[in-house]
Amino acid sequence: MAIKYAIQQINRKGVTPGSKITSYYAQAKYDGVTSQADIAQMVAQISAISVGDVLSVMNTVAMLLSIELTNGRIVDLGDLGRFRATLRSKSCDKPENFKREMIHGNRVIFVPGKQIRVKMTNANYLKFDPSGVSAEEKPTPTPGNGTNGGSQTPTPGNETGGGSNPNEDQTGM
Repeated sequence: MAIKYAIQQINRKGVTPGSKITSYYAQAKYDGVTSQADIAQMVAQISAISVGDVLSVMNTVAMLLSIELTNGRIVDLGDLGRFRATLRSKSCDKPENFKREMIHGNRVIFVPGKQIRVKMTNANYLKFDPSGVSAEEKPTPTPGNGTNGGSQTPTPGNETGGGSNPNEDQTGM
């Protein structure tokens, strides 16, 4: 498998008033959703743990994760990755002028663990064809991953998936 993408256009203001700069970028196109129940079923198939037990553990981890994050802790889940809370706030000119009311939100940052980063580094990319008639796979080289430029073409039974900038170690949730 590969990560599907489409080419998107963006128009920005140019240097001179009234001018625009047009540029294009890749945007991921998702191929469905894998639910918590789907993951639990997969875990149950490759382990000796029942689907109910897997779901129970996943729900408990989610509850404990939210508790630990709201208590100001970083949660490290090993090869899965780390979660940490960040804040959004208004700025001020002096520290003594800052008030708690200036904080207007938070978000959770996920930093993937080594196993996920390695898998994502070796991801393949496939241009999305909205008509579904044909989409030609064009592996995209990924510099510095120690392989043949990341241009491995998957074969049946040897699919790779995922996708992000391998130099990017933070993903907002």
